Amino acid sequence: MTNIYPFDWTVNGDCQAEVVVKTVYSMQETRQALELVQERKTVVLILDKLPLDQAQRVADWVAGGAYATDGRTFWVGKRTLMFVPNQVSVKSSRPPISPFAPNLKTCTEQLTSIP
Repeated sequence: MTNIYPFDWTVNGDCQAEVVVKTVYSMQETRQALELVQERKTVVLILDKLPLDQAQRVADWVAGGAYATDGRTFWVGKRTLMFVPNQVSVKSSRPPISPFAPNLKTCTEQLTSIP
């Protein structure tokens, strides 16, 4: 059984974008998330099913993959991250985070103080 839920939409006739929402249940699923990032898809990873140390390792790996392809990392929730390719524009009212390897413990504490 797969935990990938793609959402497709056409921006115009020549451009198609895909957003993949994935809940990660084990470290072994990291490779699949990295492959999606390498394919330049927008990937939303939900890491709340993993212990904090494992969630941090997954975040580090995927954020590194996004950074290596000129992508960016955004916080969506306490343990939810969005990795976007460089051709995707994201507007957010939340403060920016490090361009790579976000600290889940620190940023989770910061997110709880944001209205």
